[in-house]
Amino acid sequence: MSHYMKTERRQFSKSPYEYLIKPLLRQRDTGELCDVVLRLNGRKYNAHRAILAVWSPYFLSMFTCDMRERETKEIDLTESVVIEDDEVLNLIITYMYTGTLTLTAANIEDIIRISDFFLMDDVKDYCRQFLDLGNLDLSNCLRLRFLSENHNLLEVANSCQQMIESRFHDYLIYHDEILELPGTCLFNLLEDSRVVKHTSYNELKKLTQRWLDYDPEARHKYQADLQTCIKLWVFDHVEENSIAKNDMNSSSVIMEPTSQVTNGNVPLSVSCFEMFSCNSLHKKKLMGDITEVLFTAVCNPGMKFIKLCVYSLADHKWYHFPLSGEEIAQMIPTRQAISTMIANKNMLFLYLCSSFPYPTDMLKISILSVDLVKCQTSLHSFQTIDSYNPCYRTTLTNCRTVPPAIVYCSHSLYVVGNKEGTGHLFLCNFDNHHYTCYQIPGSRFISLARAAVMDDRFIFLWYRYRTGPSEEFSIKKSVGFAMFDVKTKTFNAVEIVPPDINYDDFAKPYTLCIRDGTLLIYYPGKSALVLDEVRCKWIISLRKMPALRTTMDENSDTAAYGCHLQAPTEHSIFMLNNEAPFTTSMYEVQEAYPYALSHTPPPIDNMSLVTSGYISTSSLLRYEAFERYDEIYTSALHVIMRVSDPETEESGATSNSEEHDSDNDYEYDEDIYDYDYDLDADFSF
Repeated sequence: MSHYMKTERRQFSKSPYEYLIKPLLRQRDTGELCDVVLRLNGRKYNAHRAILAVWSPYFLSMFTCDMRERETKEIDLTESVVIEDDEVLNLIITYMYTGTLTLTAANIEDIIRISDFFLMDDVKDYCRQFLDLGNLDLSNCLRLRFLSENHNLLEVANSCQQMIESRFHDYLIYHDEILELPGTCLFNLLEDSRVVKHTSYNELKKLTQRWLDYDPEARHKYQADLQTCIKLWVFDHVEENSIAKNDMNSSSVIMEPTSQVTNGNVPLSVSCFEMFSCNSLHKKKLMGDITEVLFTAVCNPGMKFIKLCVYSLADHKWYHFPLSGEEIAQMIPTRQAISTMIANKNMLFLYLCSSFPYPTDMLKISILSVDLVKCQTSLHSFQTIDSYNPCYRTTLTNCRTVPPAIVYCSHSLYVVGNKEGTGHLFLCNFDNHHYTCYQIPGSRFISLARAAVMDDRFIFLWYRYRTGPSEEFSIKKSVGFAMFDVKTKTFNAVEIVPPDINYDDFAKPYTLCIRDGTLLIYYPGKSALVLDEVRCKWIISLRKMPALRTTMDENSDTAAYGCHLQAPTEHSIFMLNNEAPFTTSMYEVQEAYPYALSHTPPPIDNMSLVTSGYISTSSLLRYEAFERYDEIYTSALHVIMRVSDPETEESGATSNSEEHDSDNDYEYDEDIYDYDYDLDADFSF
C-alpha cells in the first residue's frame, strides 16, 4: 500500500448531491429528523424548515416571524393552496431539495398557482420559458389568460390576449374550452372590444346561449346580463367610431334597436365601418363588376404547402381561391418556390426562385401566371438573349419583409436583380419569352429593393446594396435610388438622391407607392417622404400615416416564424402581422384616418405574400367563404422536440454564438449566399 512518492497534502471531496441531497431526500421518505409536515387535502409531505425557508420567501417569513406556524409541527395548506393535482406540491418540495423541476402541459397551471403562492419567482420564470417553447396554444390560451394575469405573469397574459384577439371570432367561440370559463371571465372577454370586434352579433348570441346551456342551473342567473352586455358592445362601438369620424349623430343610433344598427350576420367592426366614410372609399371601387381585393399566399416549400386566399375590401370577408395548392404546386419546377407576386387586371403573377439557400444561375426566369377569371395557371420561362458566358450569373433577392421587387409596366414584367455582381433591371417579354438586362447606374450587389410604377411608363427603384471585392465579401453598405423610362429604355440622367434611410433600416415596413401622381414613402406613425421630381430630392410631407395600435418589436427576429407584410392599395396601406403562432392581425392605415383600422385577420398562419388588385364581383361570389381558422396547417408547423429536453436559462446552458465568430473582417449579407458553379457542366435550355 505504501509508495516511494510521498504526498504531504491531498484534498478529498464528495459530490454535494451524494453527500447532502440524497440523505435529506431519504429523511423525507422516512420522516426522520424532519421538523415540519405540510398537509394538503389529507396528504402529508415531510420536509425541513431550513430547506423550505431558503427557497421560498413565504416559508422564510412564516418561520422567522412571530407566527403560529413557527412553533407548529404540522402546517395545513388545504384552505390556502387550490390545485387540481396534489402531487404538484410534492414536485415543488422536491425541487427545493434538488433544483430540478419537470414541467408538462398537464401540470403547468398548478405549478403557476403554487409557485406564486410560495413567492418562488424562479419557478414562475421557468413556467414562462416553458410556455414560450410552443406550449401556449388555442387549447389553453383562455385559461392561461386569466390565470397568468392573476398570478402576475404579465408577459404570458399579453401573449394569450393577442392570441384571443386574433382567433376569438373564427376558432375560440366554436370550441368547448370557452364553455368552461366562469361567468366573470366570460364577461371580461365580451366587454373587451379588441376581442369581439370581428365577431357578428348573431355569433355572440349563439355563444352566450351555448355557455348558458353548458350548466343551466348555475348559469341561468347570468342570462339577462349577457344579453345586455353584447347589446351595449354594439352601441359603444358605434358611438366610438362616430365620434372618431364625426360623421353621424351617435344618439340617433342608440335609439334604434340592435337589428337596425347592425346586420346580425356581419362582424360588428364591419357593420360600423359601413356607416362611415372610411369604408366608402372601398365601396366607390365597385366600378361595374369590379371590386378591390387583397391576394395573399401561404408558401411552405418544406411542407409542400401552397394556399391562395382573397380578401374583399368591400365586405371584409376572406375567401378560398378556387385553385388548389396541389394544382399550383404541379406547375412549379423542381427546387423552385414562390417568392413574390403581383396582380394586374385579371392576372396574378407569381415569381419563382430557387428554394435552396443560395442563388442559382438564372439562365431562366420563371413566372407562374394565374388567370383570375378562368382559374387556370401557365408557366412562363424567360431566357436570356445574350450569348452564354461561363462567368455569367443572375441572382435575385428574397426577403420576407421586402420580397424581390417585381412590377408590371407597359405589358411586361420587370424584376430587380443582379448580373455578375452588379444591380440590373430585367425586362421579361411575354411575346418572345426573352428577358433583357439593363444595368442600374452606380449599383453593386443589390440585396433588397422596392419598386413603383407611375403612368405605366416610369419605374422608380429604391434599393440597398453593398460594394467590396466580391459579391459575398461586401464591405460598404449603401442605399440607392433610380428611375427607369420604359419607353426609351434608359435610366434617369440626373442622379436622384436616395431618401435619408440607412442600410439597416431599409428592411423596416416602409412602403413605396404612388399617390395622386406623386411618389411617396410611408412609414406608420411618421411623416411621409415625397419625391420632388424637379429638384430630384426628397422632402418631408405633411401627410402622416397613423401608427399601429399593436406593432412588433423592431429588434425582434420575426422572420423566424411570422411575417410583417404590407400592401398599398389606391387609397390605403394594409399591414399584415404574424408575430407568433395563432396570432395574426391586419390593419389599414391612411392619412384620412385618425388611427389604424383593424380588419378581419387572415384565418391562417404564416402568411408569406400579399398584394392588392381587382377582381370581378361575379367571380368573387363564386368563391367559398374562408370563415373558420385553419388549425390543421398551423399545428403541422409545430415540431415537437423529442431528442432532448430544452434547457432553461439558469440550468447551466451557455451560448456558443461567440465561439463561431469568423476570423476574417468581411461581413456576409443575410441575403447573399455562395454557390459553387460547375463550369464544365453542360447547360441547356
